[in-house]
Amino acid sequence: MAPLLEVNDLSIGFGNGPSVVDGVSFALNAGETLALVGESGSGKTLSCRSVLRLLPDAAQLRGGSIRFNGAEGAVNLLSLPEKKMRAIRGDRISMIFQEPMRSLSPLHRLGDQVAEVLRLHRNMGRRA
Repeated sequence: MAPLLEVNDLSIGFGNGPSVVDGVSFALNAGETLALVGESGSGKTLSCRSVLRLLPDAAQLRGGSIRFNGAEGAVNLLSLPEKKMRAIRGDRISMIFQEPMRSLSPLHRLGDQVAEVLRLHRNMGRRA
């Protein structure tokens, strides 16, 4: 069976400088947990954000492929139109960011923020 998510030879850089992520590859099978471990600034967050296509504007995806094998079959996440990517982002693939104060709102309950994803992507009501 093909991996659920497969990242091959990922390369990301900024400006004219050398790539800050270079040759990153990993595969994740359904039901598995994957940990990216490395020093601060080693590219862990950039690598994960590239899967969701949430890179900073200045970042350049210089090479590689990201394949997602979902219910609709295998797709290259890097070539999907933004509308189709939005349908996958948060519904089929999501990320818990490491900076909670940037990701979570202190004005809203945590449960409401988590449930919002289910209401938006799964058409669930508050009760469900």
